[in-house]
Amino acid sequence: MSANPSAPTNVWLWLFQRVTAVLLVVILGVHLWLANFGQASVSLRAILGVTLLGLALFHGLNGVRTIIFDFSIGVQGRRLVTMLLLLLGTVSLLFGMHGLWPLIVGG
Repeated sequence: MSANPSAPTNVWLWLFQRVTAVLLVVILGVHLWLANFGQASVSLRAILGVTLLGLALFHGLNGVRTIIFDFSIGVQGRRLVTMLLLLLGTVSLLFGMHGLWPLIVGG
């Protein structure tokens, strides 16, 4: 049986998928609690917003990538899917940061 050269990457992505799931639940809980019951500074709200955006994008797009890889699309297909999802994630993160910009800069 030959070793899969991408196995270490898959292990890290699997681990990050689980870590981001836990962090999303915790940070979303903090975000909702502060929004309804607590007083949060603008900078804390900005940090929570950017963190939630980044975690949700990674978690969601990595999940989509994993599902697509289950269809045995080959090495070239995997590279294409990975690059397209990285591009989509980057564009989405920049678009989200644009929306959060007033919170980030405090204006």
